[in-house]
Amino acid sequence: MINFSYRLTGSGWAIAELSDEKRGARVPASYLCDALRDFVTAVDSVFSAESSECLWEEEPGEVHWKFQRTGDRVTVEVLWNKEQAMFDSEDDLLHFGSQVTVALQKLLDEWGVDGYSKKWGYPFPIEAHHGLERAIALEQQRRATAK
Repeated sequence: MINFSYRLTGSGWAIAELSDEKRGARVPASYLCDALRDFVTAVDSVFSAESSECLWEEEPGEVHWKFQRTGDRVTVEVLWNKEQAMFDSEDDLLHFGSQVTVALQKLLDEWGVDGYSKKWGYPFPIEAHHGLERAIALEQQRRATAK
């Protein structure tokens, strides 16, 4: 089971934290790209595709997120400069997607849409958030009818 959180740490800076039963990672995000929106869009995409990816630009370097779906499971792999493994684990797709939506809601509760935009430098990813919520609802419905 993967735990996920995301918090703004300064103007144009944020940290994503991932952990499972064995390990954890702190993944920095910078203002060079709209990291959270790209991440949420990639997580949403893996609900309807076998895989998805996103890239967070850093100073210097980059963080490469890879999501691979197999049935009801998702493998989350995080690489620094596409070479150095930062995190690699597997989870139930619904659980991981729900962890992301909880993190998004916590950001909204703490900062609000305007506060987030001022602190991060990009708008809060409302459309991506709603898209992920729809994908979770559809997956829950699919699993319920498959029983």
